[in-house]
Amino acid sequence: MPSLTVTANTVAQPIAAQRLDRVHRPTSLVMDNDAGAGDRVIRIQDIFTPAVSNGVPVPVLTTVDRFRQTVPIGDMINLDEDDLKGIKCLGSLNVISDVIDADCHITVGYETE
Repeated sequence: MPSLTVTANTVAQPIAAQRLDRVHRPTSLVMDNDAGAGDRVIRIQDIFTPAVSNGVPVPVLTTVDRFRQTVPIGDMINLDEDDLKGIKCLGSLNVISDVIDADCHITVGYETE
């Protein structure tokens, strides 16, 4: 199972790139705000361009929040596969925060199905 660690950022940090024939499913999420400068809101975002359909002849890039968690300053939250059950990203799997914080680390493990 691949994983990637990023720091809290207000720009979506890519974890896994979009694959047209697959979905990404997060299997673990560690949000380490032990040394952070304040409470942080961490979100998993799914970024994709939908297929052309009858009602939408020219689809545009779409961003959907699939998960949201507040991590208090000085805390570390560790979520496993059971906690993240049902979360799937149709496009790229990304992590984003409400504030840039180089001392808040986010590690995402995922599977591609």
